[in-house]
Amino acid sequence: MLSAMKEDGTWITLPEKLTGNQLLAMKASTGYFCPCCKTEVMIKAGMIKIPHFAHKNNTSCHASSEPESTYHLMGKRNLYQWLVSHKFHAKLEAYIPAIKRRTDILLTIDDQRYAIEFQCSIISEADFHERTRAYQSVKIIPIWIMDAKQLKRKSKYEFSLSAFQWLFVSGTYQHPFLWMYCPESHQLSALKNMTPFSKRSVLAELTTAPLNLLSPNQITPRYCDAFPFLMAWRKKRKSWCLHRVRTAKRSDPIFYGLYTHHLSPATIPIEIGVPIQGMHLIETPAIEWQAWLYMDVFQKKKIGEKIEMNEVLGHFIRRIKLGNIRQRPLPLIKEKDVGNPVRKYIQLLEKLGYLKEWKEGIFTVTTPFTVPITSDQSEALERIFYQQSKIMIEKAYIHYNEL
Repeated sequence: MLSAMKEDGTWITLPEKLTGNQLLAMKASTGYFCPCCKTEVMIKAGMIKIPHFAHKNNTSCHASSEPESTYHLMGKRNLYQWLVSHKFHAKLEAYIPAIKRRTDILLTIDDQRYAIEFQCSIISEADFHERTRAYQSVKIIPIWIMDAKQLKRKSKYEFSLSAFQWLFVSGTYQHPFLWMYCPESHQLSALKNMTPFSKRSVLAELTTAPLNLLSPNQITPRYCDAFPFLMAWRKKRKSWCLHRVRTAKRSDPIFYGLYTHHLSPATIPIEIGVPIQGMHLIETPAIEWQAWLYMDVFQKKKIGEKIEMNEVLGHFIRRIKLGNIRQRPLPLIKEKDVGNPVRKYIQLLEKLGYLKEWKEGIFTVTTPFTVPITSDQSEALERIFYQQSKIMIEKAYIHYNEL
């Protein structure tokens, strides 16, 4: 930690660098104590480690979460100095007695408090949820910032996110994003326009800027006005159709379901696996949860028959209860309606001419889904489908309130 209490109760924060004489003078001047557990701490500084305080007797301080690396100490100091330089009321390593926890930075704007956590080590999902709930219980909004080094980039628009990293996603249902910071390059980054294809693979845009060129008042990522990776999405869908069966197990419900419905991954209907707004709420790949909707509802309906939105949502919820469809835990996003992507999917099908709204929430089937016979035919039909539907799909994904 970078801050401690003196014997007289005053607060001290160590500078970024200490000369040998300064270090000796500080060590000789007074005793230093942890603001949280009140036990004695000592100053540590060297050629590699930046100056910091450490508990003297290796006691387990209940306010400390995990050991701090130099990278972490640098990061939270940089973020704190950035906020203070812009005249924000911020406190480094503030202790919150009500929840017996110390946050990296406590930021106060008007009467609202924010706990900024720069997380460099992997903690358990349970710990992440517990710490988030603890802040929320005292009306403090947690802001989790991920270590930028943890991000795995696979291509220009494709990234791999672990279940732990998905926990950092914040923003809103319509506008999710993930904050990252690197103290070595002094760069703040945001992963936005997040479009997950599978549990780990996500298509997104990465924006990065030097911290000193940004204002804390204007750092929320802008809403996206384009959907630049529909082609990348189609390539991944094609790969799933052709290769996913190689890793499938007989016990895998989706493949058993396809088999019992006389479908194969290589010739799955081309209308299945379409990118939909809000997909980040569902951990199960879109091609799979949309396949369940097809098998449970659309495959059974003939032209002219009715489909109710509540019927589709009912089957979707049933598949969640059966474990066939999994929700993604996103503790930093409020008002999560996991049924929203389903509604957007139905509304898109209506816009594309597969359904016609008869009255509110009730549709009639006007065009059946296209089921290819061979993989070659599937590829040709898929190409035609996206040529004809590209603009509508992109428009539906980007313009949140038009559907």
